[in-house]
Amino acid sequence: MFGVGKNDETNKGTGNTVAIPGVEKRQEKIDHELAEDEFERFCESWEIDNDTENMSEEDRDEFNSQKSKLMNAIKRNRLVFHDDDESFSYTFAKPEKSKCDNIIIKRPQGSALIEMDRYKEREGVHKTYAMLGAMTGKDTKFFSGLDGIDLKVFMAVIQLFLAS
Repeated sequence: MFGVGKNDETNKGTGNTVAIPGVEKRQEKIDHELAEDEFERFCESWEIDNDTENMSEEDRDEFNSQKSKLMNAIKRNRLVFHDDDESFSYTFAKPEKSKCDNIIIKRPQGSALIEMDRYKEREGVHKTYAMLGAMTGKDTKFFSGLDGIDLKVFMAVIQLFLAS
């Protein structure tokens, strides 16, 4: 885990903060090489195909776009991968919108796909928020209030996972 430090997690809906185990105060920035290592560990752990040599040009462009979003969050030390449970802690860029400082993002389980099935085909955003809810323990409404800076990181995690 890079950029480790003590961070707080807001209890659901209470506004109170609690320490996230194993996470200490974060550094300001992470260099590109270290961020690349963290991204590679994430891909390996979540079995995300990151071999761009074997991708079509369109798939490679999409992969690189999502990777760039995650790399920026990693470099800013807002997205930290935890080897022990293969989750991320994400520190919000705009915590006033999320009403909490940070959140844990876990690798999707089968229940995440079931949550997506609760919505109609044309309700793609709802499906995505349902999956994010299953990965974070948050209600789907939580994601509709996020700032775009934060939301694009969550979307990149899902898009990379589903594309693999």
